[in-house]
Amino acid sequence: MAPLWETTAPYALFMFATVLTAWFAGRGPAFLTGVIGLVTRVYFDAHKGPGGLPTTWEEAVRLTLFAGFVVGVAIVLDRMREDRHALEESIMAARREIEERRRAEAELHAARAAAEAANRLKDEFLALVSHELRTPLNAILGWVALMQNGALPPDRTAYALEIVKKNARAQAQLVDDLLDIARGLTGQLQLQPERLDLALVVRAMVDTARGAADARRIRIAITVARAPILIVGDLARLQQVVGNLLSNAIKFTPDGGRIDVALSQDDDAAEIVVSDTGDGIEPEFAPYLFEPFRQAEAGSTRKHGGLGLGLALVRQLVELHGGSVEGQAAGPDGGARFTVRLPLEDSSPGARLRATGTSGSGPSAL
Repeated sequence: MAPLWETTAPYALFMFATVLTAWFAGRGPAFLTGVIGLVTRVYFDAHKGPGGLPTTWEEAVRLTLFAGFVVGVAIVLDRMREDRHALEESIMAARREIEERRRAEAELHAARAAAEAANRLKDEFLALVSHELRTPLNAILGWVALMQNGALPPDRTAYALEIVKKNARAQAQLVDDLLDIARGLTGQLQLQPERLDLALVVRAMVDTARGAADARRIRIAITVARAPILIVGDLARLQQVVGNLLSNAIKFTPDGGRIDVALSQDDDAAEIVVSDTGDGIEPEFAPYLFEPFRQAEAGSTRKHGGLGLGLALVRQLVELHGGSVEGQAAGPDGGARFTVRLPLEDSSPGARLRATGTSGSGPSAL
């Protein structure tokens, strides 16, 4: 009887090699491995007759069955491999579809939330505009009615006319701010560039704001270099920028507070810094600081008036001049700091201004 190694081990080795080849390389290489194994088995292990063929039917049947088994194993393993890959691809496709569906649902939810927020902002803005426009209008109508009815003493006529004039200017300024924002949003806000000294602009606007600051015992300290700081820009619009920053600081600074204004320059830009000791900037409101119609306070109980257009106009006008503006908390004790950077004359030729034409109104209050 032949040893176990000569009768069984070669078949086991051929089968093992066929299984591994079919699993990792596919059906074709497995067939080739099986054929090589059979030929090797016949040549080295089988009894040979004429031509090297098996001498007994038993050995021929055994080799034939082995060959068939090798082919079957190769087919089954290769089909299992293909099915496994197909299953993995189906699972991955299902996962991608689920992720895409979740992403689409999240985008739809975000779009719905944004639409609802925009709708709320629209309603709040309409209510705010009607309130801000109605306030000076009521004062105007009230004093005019008193003068028409003869209920106002003659010595109070000049005072009444001054109040009417003041409220009419406030209402006109609100309308001008709305028009400026609309022009900026549609790309129609235009500038009249000229060569000017920014230091003179800052000093003039600080002097203009001192009256409102002194009425509330707010101190304004200014630090400006003696040498001219020359830029190319629209005088009226730059006055509007500085005036809006000062008005914003005065509005949010409590009585007896302090506002610091500094103007300096480096190699390629002039820098205006306006800081105050007021309420500061809430972190959750910081991303919306320069967006039009956005205010930290909302509703009828807010302490400060205005349409929330001043800082939005500042950003639009500064960017039209090729500059930048940013706002941040002034320090741990509260307050806010706004920094405006504008290109100097040498680095800001008229071509850098993105628009030319007729300028609009002067400085506006928030």
